[in-house]
Amino acid sequence: MIDEFLDAVGVAFINAGQIVPWPMHVAQIGPFFGDLEAADLVRRYLSARAGGVPAGELAKLYPSTSSAKSLMLDLVPGMKVAGIPATDRVAFVTGILAGAAELETGDVLCRDGGHRLLGAEEVQRLATGPGWVSGPDPARSAFTLSGAAQALVWSVHFYGWTDISFVIHGPYQVGNQIMIVRDFFDLEPRELWPDLPGPACRELRVLSLHDATDTFRIDIFNHLLHERPLLESTRAVRIVVDGHDVAGDERPAVLRKELVHLVRQQKTAIGRLSEREVLTKFVESRYYAMRTWRTRDGDAWQPPPEVYDRIARLPIPPAPTDDDDEWEVLRTIFDPRVDLPAN
Repeated sequence: MIDEFLDAVGVAFINAGQIVPWPMHVAQIGPFFGDLEAADLVRRYLSARAGGVPAGELAKLYPSTSSAKSLMLDLVPGMKVAGIPATDRVAFVTGILAGAAELETGDVLCRDGGHRLLGAEEVQRLATGPGWVSGPDPARSAFTLSGAAQALVWSVHFYGWTDISFVIHGPYQVGNQIMIVRDFFDLEPRELWPDLPGPACRELRVLSLHDATDTFRIDIFNHLLHERPLLESTRAVRIVVDGHDVAGDERPAVLRKELVHLVRQQKTAIGRLSEREVLTKFVESRYYAMRTWRTRDGDAWQPPPEVYDRIARLPIPPAPTDDDDEWEVLRTIFDPRVDLPAN
């Protein structure tokens, strides 16, 4: 499974293209927590498995199965730096992937171009339920609302792990049409950003039905790929805000404006932070993502004192100047079976 996972990661890297590392490069963040977090999670994982906890239950400790896969790219190097034996690294990676596979209805590695979380009955219920609206204006409103929500997630968790609060899944076949689902959750991470005003909703679902004139693919890291402008193939949209259908009225436009306003507030707040304060928030966001791993054992989710001590006294490394690393080099870094090369 590891080779297949790494192959899927390679595809996702190609799909991602050039990513702007805002507000800091993730490579600048890892040295302050990566080894400590990895050692902690591996210990908790092995202890839970030895206690009989099923792999699927441990995969549920991630915010989403998508995040269980994307966050692995930071955990594996951290395990190597921490000196975790290869056998334990492999056990963690394969166990989490196997657990995630139990929670999804499609290929967990998205090798067929689908990230499918819903069963056939649920797909049919959503596609034939109320709330669907046709026309270019409702579709445009739905997609701009989704874009605003993605921007909010980016501004709260930064570019490193946006699937902490956002997952896109599908494509689901519905008769001769295709359904794509965009789920936003925990849009008010009060514990992480106590001074950020709460949005007008905590959960948002944007669904779209498309005709067969386009081809849709979703990879392992939440990238939706299509060949034509999205509006051209869209036949209907549905917007569900905290359980209520709102497509077709003024609510999506109002909510979009509120989310954009929050994004601007968040950007201003981050702009006022020092580089070390931004670093701290970045690390805290990562620990927030993994919070359930710790709270299930009665521990606080925040980083341990040693992480804060490192942030206070260690120099911040410069951001890498070249993001065009050869994939085979990165593949080796992400492979849990292979140790890091000696310096």
